Amino acid sequence: MARAKRASGQVNQTKAFKNQVLEYAKEYEVQMLAGGNQGVSVAFIQDANAFREKLIQSSVDMDRQIQGLSRASEDTLKTATEARMRTRGLTKLVDKKKLEARQKKAKAEMNLFEDNYAARASANSGTKDA
Repeated sequence: MARAKRASGQVNQTKAFKNQVLEYAKEYEVQMLAGGNQGVSVAFIQDANAFREKLIQSSVDMDRQIQGLSRASEDTLKTATEARMRTRGLTKLVDKKKLEARQKKAKAEMNLFEDNYAARASANSGTKDA
């Protein structure tokens, strides 16, 4: 379960980072457009646009990474859940066997007690002194 939580945390961190990159790309675009209105050189706008495109491409690459991490997280959670279910099943089986053993022991003790009681109740049973 710890591994599943860790994988889920990685997914969330990667998503947050991707959102940060996209926000930065949007801010960069706004600054680029504002610079275009103020008469900034075309070369600067081209460089800024190229950088913005790289940011957007990196966010697309992060989508693939997020999908892989999500898949890994789901697989890990599935494995952990299966292991937990097996453990619960084994625990129930062990508890059942212990209960059966206690019941068997209690029944044997009760039979012994009844046998002893029956032997004492009938004093004339058994062999007489010779």
